[in-house]
Amino acid sequence: MLRDKFREFSRDTSTIGQERVDSVNRLADEMISTGHSENATIAEWKDSLNEAWADLLELIDTRSQMLAASYELHRFYHDARETLSQVQNKQKQLPDEAGRDLNTAEALQRMHTAYEHDIQALSAQVKQVQDDAARLQKAYAGEKADDIRKHEQSVSEAWSDLLSRSSDRRQLLVDTVDKFRFFGMVRDLLLWMDDINLQIDAQEKPRDVSAADLVIKNHQGIKAEMEARTDSFNACIAMGDDLLAKGHYASTKVRVVAVQKTVVIARN
Repeated sequence: MLRDKFREFSRDTSTIGQERVDSVNRLADEMISTGHSENATIAEWKDSLNEAWADLLELIDTRSQMLAASYELHRFYHDARETLSQVQNKQKQLPDEAGRDLNTAEALQRMHTAYEHDIQALSAQVKQVQDDAARLQKAYAGEKADDIRKHEQSVSEAWSDLLSRSSDRRQLLVDTVDKFRFFGMVRDLLLWMDDINLQIDAQEKPRDVSAADLVIKNHQGIKAEMEARTDSFNACIAMGDDLLAKGHYASTKVRVVAVQKTVVIARN
């Protein structure tokens, strides 16, 4: 507000004042050229006027620079506080829930992808605060320079913390989705094995050749189905091994499920 008012004052003063000074100079030159009896006094007053006008213009310029510097500093403080507030609000928006099943975990994963895209919009504001702070610290010393550094540091630390927490949550959701996918694969294979066992148990002992042929055909069909499931078993085992190798947060439960599946396979 003060800066705008002084800018208007400076513009009006420079325009109107220059016109008046030019008018007085022309009058003085005319009087001197016509041989006025007070030529020396007129010339002296003319020089004094021009010198005073030059001093005033320099004072206006100095004041303008001071107000511009003050405006820039206060704008930096405002931008730094505003950016810090936005970063902190984004921190508060990070949920703790990882999902109770595969569907909710995948939904949360999609939401977090959108969240990460959203916070990247803040990166330009953070960088602007950092760039402005670096430039302003060269123009100031002492307490003001320290205050500028503290404002920039607060923003940078909050931003770094936000990125770190966002990255941790992204990994948590990836691990959670992997966990539910693994458990789902194990569940499907165990249910399939239970169904195979029921088919085998339901078969009666053959009493003649035709019945024996039927049993053999059934067993061949079951064997073919089991062979067709080999890739699924291998993929499930590989995924469990990979989760354990990565130190998955649910490694203990993954190991228990893997052991249970192995026991069931051994019994069959």
